[in-house]
Order: sequence, then structure tokens, then C-alpha cells
Amino acid sequence: MSKFVGETEQNMAAMFKEAAEEKAVLLLDEADSFLLDRRGAQRSYEVTEVNEMLQQMERHDGVFICTTNLLDRIDQAALRRFTFKIKFKPLTAEQRERMFVTEALGGKADLLTSDLRRRLSKLEQLCPGDYAAVKRQTDILAAEFSPDEFLDQLEAEHRIKPEVREQRGMGFVQ
Repeated sequence: MSKFVGETEQNMAAMFKEAAEEKAVLLLDEADSFLLDRRGAQRSYEVTEVNEMLQQMERHDGVFICTTNLLDRIDQAALRRFTFKIKFKPLTAEQRERMFVTEALGGKADLLTSDLRRRLSKLEQLCPGDYAAVKRQTDILAAEFSPDEFLDQLEAEHRIKPEVREQRGMGFVQ
């Protein structure tokens, strides 16, 4: 992205050119920044940037991968240009347990108590990135979390997810 009109488009073209010359896989993280639905554009350059990206995607002969957490904000014309659309869902209960054993229990499955298993089973929106975030906390704090502390932090990560925050209880159930 550039603050100068037209330069972002030039940078996009250069990115695709370099990937083609090097026969490299081109990975664009947070692609929603570059492929926003043009119907919501407020400035003409927002439309021209998306148009440039679409044209480059159309011409590109190599492997091009985009990632986003905001698929609903991607321009429909861009979505049509992707052969595969893969959605990574939250971990299953079994996957959550296996990751917990690996990351919090040092691979010792016999340390997974029924209480830890019960608490973990409620965290239906956990993904590998949540475990990584907790591991980074231990690195930054230069501390080793107990299994309960590790799970406390996973629960905190889980609570801030939009899918969890926006859930509403029914009746008197919270």
C-alpha cells in the first residue's frame, strides 16, 4: 500500500511480476485489505486498486494464495477467480485435547484430568493460533503456566472471539 495514488497498483504489478519471474508461490496475508468489495468503496482509488488486483490475478500463471478472516468482505469477482476456497474451522474436541496435552502438559496425556477435559470441551471456537498466543505469553513472561493457568488463558482467548462474544443466551440461561 502506498499513500500516493497509483503507486499501490504499481506495487501490486511488481509483486506479481517478481513471483512469476522467480516461479514463487505468492502468498497475500490479510487479503481483504486489497480485495474489499467495491460496492462499499468510498473513493475512486479504492476501486482502481481492487481492479488492478483482479487483473493481476487473472493474468498470473503461478500459485497465488490469499488469507483472510473476513471472507464476507471480499469482492465477489475476486472470489470467482480462486479455484479453491478453503475455510479452516475451529478445532474439534479431540484436536483441542491433543493440542492441550502437547502444549500445556508436555505430551503427558495422563495429566489431562476430567476437570481440564470438561473445561476444554466448552471452548468450541479454539484454533491453533489461540494455543500459540498462550505459548507466547509464557515466553514473554518467562514463566511456565500450570495446566490450570494455561487453560485459564485459553478461556480468555476464547472469550474475546466474536463468535463467542456475540452469542446470546435464551430465557434465563446465560
